[in-house]
Amino acid sequence: MRADDLTALTEQAALGAFLLRPAGMDEVRGWLRPADFADAWHGWVFTTLLEAHTARRPIDPVSTGADLTDRYGTRLANLPRLHTLIAATPHAEHAPEYARIVADIGLRREIAGLGVLLRAAASQAVFEGAAVPLTATCNLVDAGLDAAAARWATATGTPHDEVVVPLALRAASRSGQAREAAARYLDAHPARDSAAEQRHIVDLVGTLIAHPEHIPAVTDWLPAARIADPAWRLIYAATVEQCDLGRPVDLVTVAAAAHRYAHHGPDLPALRELRDAVDAGWMSWPPQVIRTAAGDQIRRLADLAADQLTQGAANPGVQIGEIADTGHAFTATLRHTATALSANADARTVASAAPVARVEGLRR
Repeated sequence: MRADDLTALTEQAALGAFLLRPAGMDEVRGWLRPADFADAWHGWVFTTLLEAHTARRPIDPVSTGADLTDRYGTRLANLPRLHTLIAATPHAEHAPEYARIVADIGLRREIAGLGVLLRAAASQAVFEGAAVPLTATCNLVDAGLDAAAARWATATGTPHDEVVVPLALRAASRSGQAREAAARYLDAHPARDSAAEQRHIVDLVGTLIAHPEHIPAVTDWLPAARIADPAWRLIYAATVEQCDLGRPVDLVTVAAAAHRYAHHGPDLPALRELRDAVDAGWMSWPPQVIRTAAGDQIRRLADLAADQLTQGAANPGVQIGEIADTGHAFTATLRHTATALSANADARTVASAAPVARVEGLRR
């Protein structure tokens, strides 16, 4: 059985049950939305049923067909399709249960679509060197996750915290146009380069060993576990440990500390590689190196978040509330990592002003 076939059957059965027993609309109108229907025509039918139910007009195949024609015109109303709704409805219909299945599928589709917003915002933040695009999008994604979790809790009668999502954020998080624009933005900009990201990590580690005063600020947003390469992850962890313990940080101490922990693997970089990284670190401008590494991490985290939302939404065994919690964890981490972009922007401003200050000092 294909997922698309199940979706179509459930949507037909839910609408057919409402046509046969309009009283079922009372139970679902607070949490079922036209956008939950994958088939646009099914969404139009549900919108028509909602309007008729709110206005207390008759709901039956004939009346609904007339309302559809008035609202969408003869061609789009496609009245012959109404019989498919009745035909798909079981004899003992259970409209609210069918509606919950429709809502579950629709909410999962909605949540999965949030990932592209994060990926595009991460790319934009790195391209512009500012945290604002990503922070704003994280707020948008959080609003979408909160709205989805609250709606599902209402549909299932599960207690939940009161969630107040601004209407503007709620609408934008569900906007198909926003997601299409995000996808186009990603297509128009370079994809991640894993080889470049590896070089940037080596540059970062060498720079931190050469300039250990920057270590605390970097470890605030970059735990060792996020470094993909096992060898340089160990070098980074040894560097951080030396700093945390108040010990000297230089080529010799870090190499010795890393060697102690690499007895059972992984194979460490050659000493010449480490020396070259540290020598390059002495010549680098730390804020720029840190900013570049932070940008790589932001894009990587956004990709992981999108994958987790998609995989969770596709797994019926994972509850919608659990998917929302996972999404919130990623947006919180993305916000925190993005602070490195702002911090380095401030550092660049100070650095650019420093030569002016020195000149003014000489003049005085």
